[in-house]
Amino acid sequence: MKLLYVTESVPNRDPELGDGSSMIPYEVILHLPADVAVTLLTFSGPVPVPAAIRNRCETVYELAPREELSAFVRSLGGLTGLGKQRRATPSARAAAARLSAGQDATLIHGPHALFLSHHITGPLVLQTVDPWSIRAGMDTAIARTFRPAYRLREELAARAERQLPARARLLTVGAQDAAAWAAKLGRPVRSIPNGTEVATGPRRRRDVPVVCFAGSLNYAPNVDSAAVLVERIAPQVWREVPDARFVIAGRRPTPAVQALAGPQVEVLANVPSILDVFHGADVAVFPDEHGVGIRNSVLEALAAGLPVVATPVAARELPAHPLLAVEGSMDALVRRVVEQLRLPRAAQEPPQGPGQGAPQDGSTGGTAVRTWETVAGEYLAEVRAAVAASSPAGALSLPNRQP
Repeated sequence: MKLLYVTESVPNRDPELGDGSSMIPYEVILHLPADVAVTLLTFSGPVPVPAAIRNRCETVYELAPREELSAFVRSLGGLTGLGKQRRATPSARAAAARLSAGQDATLIHGPHALFLSHHITGPLVLQTVDPWSIRAGMDTAIARTFRPAYRLREELAARAERQLPARARLLTVGAQDAAAWAAKLGRPVRSIPNGTEVATGPRRRRDVPVVCFAGSLNYAPNVDSAAVLVERIAPQVWREVPDARFVIAGRRPTPAVQALAGPQVEVLANVPSILDVFHGADVAVFPDEHGVGIRNSVLEALAAGLPVVATPVAARELPAHPLLAVEGSMDALVRRVVEQLRLPRAAQEPPQGPGQGAPQDGSTGGTAVRTWETVAGEYLAEVRAAVAASSPAGALSLPNRQP
């Protein structure tokens, strides 16, 4: 199969400049089977195309985005999508049309690149981590000022999504987002959750109890969660466990997050491996009050064999797990954290295989880790379904596909 993969930014795993949206195509491309010939069409940015991606793809095309000031004006001050307007250049539209004509199918990743779907020929799959109208709705809910402008942006995003080509198969990460997006658009949407790396390496010995929090620290809901952890949870924990240390780790912490650092609070920016943070902690805490999609950091902590205490928002859509405690109130969440920190050290350590922080079968606490090989296979199944539906026989056999 010849696949055109269009991404809104360079697929990468950069610890500082990468994000959830760049991570997904990076992992999917590397885990697609060898018989899929990938042509990558992407937009240049601060991270160069990784060598592993160049080596896996047949051809890589990098397009220069529009200057930010010009895009800001074209987007009416951000109302119609600054990210989209940076990418909506004549050269991008022409490249998408030309390249898709020579491929068996096209997969577009990212809300800021979905506009190119109107210039694609042939079978088409569209994926967005968070549907932009739903993400805009979350921004409206947490906005403290300019709420009418946020509401207008949300409606404009929904209007653009309703105009996506009818033949395209739609994908997102979270099942709840898929259901909400399907209801908004009146068409099927499927969720394909992300994969998780299988944790390796021994857990580090700690002189004092350690609580950690991880996530993108320039993402507004995570900034709020970090503040809740330090300002509301930590003081209650210190009353019971005075020597407890809190570690906040993630990419690009805002000044508000950096200001949370103190004698017993460490802020780690752009850590090369979040697994090192998990291996050095006794418990991970996710006190999220806002968010959409599936919380990848929770999955990664569980895959590392680390006990997790989370709010229902942070644990959204996650199945029951022996290491996951979900608490609906702040008092209950604090009690769980204190209980975990008071456990004898031996009781906190997960089962160890030789040189591993998890059992040798790739599971944690009896729950299998969802691999990126599985995820890539599910994406490929959607692409193949789009190809089948494009033929006269396929179109007749797939009239009522379900999300």
